[in-house]
Amino acid sequence: MTIHHTPTELELFRTCTIISLGNGQRTRFWHDRWLQGKSPKEIAPDLYKLTWRKNENVAASLTNGQWKRGLRRLSTTEEINQYVELWGLVREVQLGDQPDDIAWRFLANGMYSLSLAFLLQFVGAFTDHDWPRLWASKAENKCMFFGWLFLQNKLWTADRILKHGGQTNATCSLCCSTAETVSQMMATCSYAMQVWNSFAANNYRRLKRWWTSMIGTVGTQASKQTEQAVIYIAWSIWKERCRRVFDSKALNVPQLMALIKQDIHNWHTVHNLWEE
Repeated sequence: MTIHHTPTELELFRTCTIISLGNGQRTRFWHDRWLQGKSPKEIAPDLYKLTWRKNENVAASLTNGQWKRGLRRLSTTEEINQYVELWGLVREVQLGDQPDDIAWRFLANGMYSLSLAFLLQFVGAFTDHDWPRLWASKAENKCMFFGWLFLQNKLWTADRILKHGGQTNATCSLCCSTAETVSQMMATCSYAMQVWNSFAANNYRRLKRWWTSMIGTVGTQASKQTEQAVIYIAWSIWKERCRRVFDSKALNVPQLMALIKQDIHNWHTVHNLWEE
């Protein structure tokens, strides 16, 4: 029976299993993590691009050095260094007579659990944040949507752009001193800390913990006002970052605070008129 799976599902399976190499028949040479807990693809990514037979098992690949096919095209120092490292690891491998053993790393007995495998697919998909509270905030829809992205660490800051192969200045455009990440830009950047003022007394590294500490206790009128202020301040810090990156313009802290107060005032004005 043919089992269909997505690349993501296959990668999840490899992450959740431990391979004890036996005769090498069940383990794929390049893809599976059989070599000191890593796959040759991870150890030598440049070689993987050059090799011809990417889906052979370990037994076939080690026979007469079949895994080296296509590697005569090595041309860079990095490729040569990766080849030397991988060759040094592979040459120590001795195959046995027993079948390869694949153990499930999350249970003591190593046995595969269908229910646990199902649950693992949703790790990180749902968070412990109070989303209804965010969506009920007194803010514009675009600001609440921004908060939703922000709390999931999905803003396109410099670290994320570089991680996905893009090109950008890695330094925070607000303070011009440290590497830009979401948490750095909002909580520890010297410019942002001036903007937050009394709001930023707690500099937590975890976004959700930091956010919760900022908005305070749920249900009170004061907390609703604080939620609104936090959302508009975070939104405005992000806009100031984008203004500097894309428009080469900058506002000082008093100017940005004036804009934030105006945005909040405009929200109340519009909603008071609507309620009338």
